[in-house]
This record gives sequence, structure tokens and C-alpha cells, in this order.
Amino acid sequence: MGTPLAARRDRQVVRLLTLLRILKEGGRPSIYELAARFHTRRETIYRDLRALQAIGYPIVGDADGRLSHPTLSPEVRTSIPPVLLTQKELAALVWAAKQAGPKQPFRAGLESALLKLQSLAAGKEGHLALSLGGVFGGWTRGIKDYSAFQATILQLVEAIVAHRRCLVEYQAPHREKPNKFRYDPYRLLTIQGLLYCVGQVPAHRSLVTLAIDRIHSLTVTEDTFTVDQKFDLKKYEAEAFGVIWEKPMTVVIRFHPDQAPYIREREWHPTQKLRTLRDGRLELTFRAGGTFEIIRWILGWGDAAKVVRPAGLRRDVEAILKSAASLYRVRGKKVAGNL
Repeated sequence: MGTPLAARRDRQVVRLLTLLRILKEGGRPSIYELAARFHTRRETIYRDLRALQAIGYPIVGDADGRLSHPTLSPEVRTSIPPVLLTQKELAALVWAAKQAGPKQPFRAGLESALLKLQSLAAGKEGHLALSLGGVFGGWTRGIKDYSAFQATILQLVEAIVAHRRCLVEYQAPHREKPNKFRYDPYRLLTIQGLLYCVGQVPAHRSLVTLAIDRIHSLTVTEDTFTVDQKFDLKKYEAEAFGVIWEKPMTVVIRFHPDQAPYIREREWHPTQKLRTLRDGRLELTFRAGGTFEIIRWILGWGDAAKVVRPAGLRRDVEAILKSAASLYRVRGKKVAGNL
């Protein structure tokens, strides 16, 4: 993850290139319009325009020289070369497109974009970058089909950018019928290949994470909302084990020696700490919330994982394992009786 300084630099590069494209196409937007488009201050736009002037682009304003409506002369616009992509940038785009599975939204758009990228490939290096598409493969299991949710995602993007309240019809897993409520969307999230939206339900003043595929209908209203100042996506990410955010707890799990290499080679949570015990077992400690998801993850390791603390989590895992074992014992007796 980049530093805040790098993020600001990247945003400035995007603004500069977009400003140049707008001016090259003959646009003459006002400073107010540009500031609104980039969600920044007018002073920032003025600095960007002066930066373009400093590197040789003759940007002019009105008769008095004011840049309130900047423009480029026609002869200069035709002489500006297109922005080309490097080999690494081409490879990154191809790699990202191939990582998106066939059930992801905008898949058709990715395929057509890859075809257009071919026109930007120059020489052997460009061809090599695009060749990633023909040599890269893979698959995932347990995926969801998001191909029919493009319109919903674009509506959420519109609502998030404009801070517009939504009317949502949502089918929670434990409910027989969909529930309708007002929802203030804050961010779209992709977590382990699944798509979610985190926001707030005004009636409850609490954060709610919605699975995109469980949204039956969504209407962007004219009502606006203000993002809760307490909302911190970085804190949300750091404290959640998966999707669910709850008050974080310190979790300590000990793994059998033969599973230790698999635990070491991944980051299961940003706060994790590893300690090798004398008998070869590996102790994993992390601080996160989301009891349901943590339990499911622990159960996936079977008898190779033992919860040390907290005591409540240990009791929950023990109860589930006992219940699962009882199911197999009952089935065994039935099978034996039938034989």
C-alpha cells in the first residue's frame, strides 16, 4: 500500500493528464467546474494549470490573462502527442483483467479494453506485455456471479460520489423476504473476491455492510447525506478479520507442526505475530473482530488448530466441534443398523 505522499502524487498526475486531455479536445471549462469534477479546491486547479505551463504547455485564459476559463490554441492542441503506456503498465492492465474471473462485473468491458490495448503495444516489449493474456490461467472456487450487477454497482458509485441516499431492497440470508430501508453508501469493497458496500442505515446510525448480490433493487434518491466523521476505512480494514466489523479481540491459536509452514507463508491479518514453540507448534496471535468469520476459518484447519484464547472463542469452537462429531456418530449408528 502506498504512502499518503505517493497517493497525493498519483492524484495530481491523474488530474494533470485529464486536464491536458480536456484542453486538447478544445474544452474551456471554468475553474469551478474543474474543481467540482476532481473534488478539490480551486487553488489546486490553478496550481495544476501553472504546472502545465511550467513544462511548456501554452495554456491561456481570457483577454486579461486570468485562467478562470483556461484553453489551448488549436495549433497547439493538434501537436500534443497521445499518452503512451509503458511495458509494465500494459502488463499490469492485462494481469488485472485476467485476474478478474468470468463472473465478475464489467468482464465484457475488460475483454474489449484488452483488444484496444493492442493498438498501444509498440515493438517487442509491448507485444510481450500483451502476451500475458495467452499464457496466464487459473480458477477459483466458491465464487459468486456478479455479471448481472453492473447497473447496481454504477448506481452505488453515483450515490457514493454525490453523497446521495439510496432506497434499498435487500435479502439478508436469515430472512424469508427482502427488507426495504434507506441506506447511505460510503465505500465499495472487494474482500477475498466478493463484493460489498459499507455504509450507514440512517434509522439505526450504525455501519452496515451489504453483499452486492443480495441487493434486489436500488434507487438513488435526491436526498443527500453526510459521511459520519467517525468512519475510518483504514481502521475498519485493520480491525476486521473479514467482512464483519465487531469490537476487536486478541486471538491466540496454536497449530500442529506439520501445518506451521502453511501458516508462515501467508498474512492472515495485518496484526499477526508468529511464535515457534519448543515442541514445533506455531502460535499465531492477531487482534481482530468478526467472531463468526474467525470461527469458520479456525474450523477449516480441523484438528491442526487449537484456540488458546479468548476463552469465549475457545468454548464456541469446542461446542461446534462436539456438535459436528455427534452428527457423524448418529449417522454411523443408523448405517450400522441398516447393515
